[in-house]
Amino acid sequence: MPRFAGRILVAIAIGAAVALSQVGLAAAGGPGVWTKFAVTTSGGNQAGMFRTTDGALHLVWLKRNSDNSFSYMTTTFSLTGKLQGSGTALAHWVSLEGDPRLVKDGSGMRLVLLGGRTTNAGDFFSRGAVYTETSTNGGKTWSLVHGSLAQHTVLNLGLAATTTATGTPVAAFGLNSTLYFHKGVDPDAPASSPDGSVTGQAGTGLLSPALATDSGGAIWLAWYQIFGSGQGYYVDKILPTKTKPVRPPGSSGSIADNEPRQQVALAARPGGGVYLAYCAAATNKPCAHIDLWKVGSAHPKVVPGSSTGGAGRVALAVGPGGRLTVAWVDFGQNKIHVVRTNTAATQFGVVRTVSAPPQTVIFNGLQVEASSGRQDLIANATSAKAPNPVQFWQTQVLANLKLTVKPASFSHRMATSVTFTVTDAGDPVPSAHVSCIGKSGTTNAKGQIKITFPRGTATGKHTCSASKANYGPGTATLTVT
Repeated sequence: MPRFAGRILVAIAIGAAVALSQVGLAAAGGPGVWTKFAVTTSGGNQAGMFRTTDGALHLVWLKRNSDNSFSYMTTTFSLTGKLQGSGTALAHWVSLEGDPRLVKDGSGMRLVLLGGRTTNAGDFFSRGAVYTETSTNGGKTWSLVHGSLAQHTVLNLGLAATTTATGTPVAAFGLNSTLYFHKGVDPDAPASSPDGSVTGQAGTGLLSPALATDSGGAIWLAWYQIFGSGQGYYVDKILPTKTKPVRPPGSSGSIADNEPRQQVALAARPGGGVYLAYCAAATNKPCAHIDLWKVGSAHPKVVPGSSTGGAGRVALAVGPGGRLTVAWVDFGQNKIHVVRTNTAATQFGVVRTVSAPPQTVIFNGLQVEASSGRQDLIANATSAKAPNPVQFWQTQVLANLKLTVKPASFSHRMATSVTFTVTDAGDPVPSAHVSCIGKSGTTNAKGQIKITFPRGTATGKHTCSASKANYGPGTATLTVT
């Protein structure tokens, strides 16, 4: 995918960009089921994502209309991953970019966007600024705000958005070797209040910006610099006061091109810490492995299962209790892998794997949303079926339980008590159901249950299982000699 593809509106996908109907999809969805919900305009496009308090996941995506105008369409999935409905957030503008962003706005949500309503320079919404609209009813209706979030215009390097601790929107956007950021909605377009900026080396490009708000209310900006001796990933605290950018260990792309080719994977944990997930490059390997780095720490953690040499399209999201979810595509395997951490973000759990969406010829981009405890994956993929439309797909992945038994074997000649422990990335899982050799029970607050097997228990290797709602099952082998 060419650099800047997300900013080139003429790079329209092959085939008509029309919304898919919901035929046969309303009853589908859930873990492991891919739901195709949109045809979009480019492999560089991403969906705006926001989960409301009712558990629904709201998506906003770019559509090209039959009259060659553009609209932002909406799609909603239930907590359990079923497609609930669709609508329109913004209709028939002459230009809209492919990376709309959704953020919280009081009890509702805010769409941050870049585009032009008409070709009339006197039109307030056609001045090349960053605009916004809000919805207070779950995306059923939207209100275009007479204001902007950018003093600079004619932007080409990606859009990012977040909010301050008090709910003020912050946007980041770029032009060639400079990234700009703006706090608050200005009544003018372009904004009369100045933009802040981060500048790279002359002749470089600062791509794929991402924003995150940490637990103390500070705003962080991450990006990828292409070209120059400073090629690679960067993170910088930009508000309330700007600091000096820092580079993650092993993130330089000077050995091999490890450009993310989608929004940089940045997240802030509610329990503290700002984290970046990225491809660590090696000689002739753009992604020797994926690293998860807590900004400021000396050493990143290598994400398990990511060292195949085929990883890419890295995504990162925050889950309940401060867990972090890392998702990526393995192009050599044509698989998507998902793993999440414990609540302290110090160790990883079981890696889950799903196949790419069906009939995919090019996997363009991956996003993940994990605030519900389930991992919702959003894929941008080019279909292998003519006329090869670029499509958005959704599925869910559940974190797997890990079940351990102690002792792992015993003799049938005597009664034996076995302790079963159920964990999620090392954290105990209470109220999990454990079943083994005809006996069962529920784990306590420590994630444990003790089951006594009588003398004469059948010999052999027995598969024991652990289950709990919103988790994938865990299994372990208990051997009776």
